[in-house]
Amino acid sequence: MPGFLIITVNFRHAQCTLEFLASASRLQGFADCHLTIVDNHSEDDSVLRLRQAISAFPNVELLASSTNRGYFGAAKWALEQYMANHSHPDWVIVCNNDIVFESPDFLTRLTANNPQTVGVVAPAVISRLTGLDANPMIANRPGRFRRLRYRLLLCNYYVAWMTQWLAPHVRRRRHHWRDQSTSRGTRNAIYAPHGSCFIFSRTFFDQGGFLDDGCFLYGEELSVAETCLRIGVPVIHDPSFGVSHNDSQTTGRMLTRIGYQFQRQGLTYALSKYFGVWP
Repeated sequence: MPGFLIITVNFRHAQCTLEFLASASRLQGFADCHLTIVDNHSEDDSVLRLRQAISAFPNVELLASSTNRGYFGAAKWALEQYMANHSHPDWVIVCNNDIVFESPDFLTRLTANNPQTVGVVAPAVISRLTGLDANPMIANRPGRFRRLRYRLLLCNYYVAWMTQWLAPHVRRRRHHWRDQSTSRGTRNAIYAPHGSCFIFSRTFFDQGGFLDDGCFLYGEELSVAETCLRIGVPVIHDPSFGVSHNDSQTTGRMLTRIGYQFQRQGLTYALSKYFGVWP
């Protein structure tokens, strides 16, 4: 039984996925992994290119979806397909195709975390835009005023566009403040991991955790964080290992109107389901 299941999702960015595959194949212990790539109905040459590339890897499979299932929708489908024929691995990594495993000992370092005592591991996610670790995505559970701020920032397209444009500058300032008040690089419990790379332990699923595909895109961080709270398992930020993230390769750096609608729908879903708040 593979100790690791890695799931990534492609949508019209086969080159990103090929770079991801190349980095994953260099990992120590990759032979003990099962890697599933879901093509989310790209309707270009992605499936052909990916099928050619994975032919060299007996532990890599491609699932071509006849519809675009969204991020967690595709990941959940891939997990269900895997579980139909296998027992549960110790770790399930659900990640974007625009990340790269820079260090070959990523999996080795992951095994230093006990899958029986942690729900989700958040590695260092080093952003191409800022050069900083995007984790923790949210350090503490959002209170009433922070939830109100989320709703205000998505009240209309132009506010959301400006928020996304300013985001890298805000992150740099936030990290500066954080480094002044905390020990940098320490392993600690957080509320929500960054959505580009979720690492789920077997305990997360054994305790009743699941991939909530109720929103098409965005909102995954809140759903994972709230699920962990409800089933009583911690989210641990472990910056001793990580990935580099070529931000927004699929969705684009600047916010489009359809991207805004997905953001708003995802936040609406997460706030209404987990906080009883309707934006």
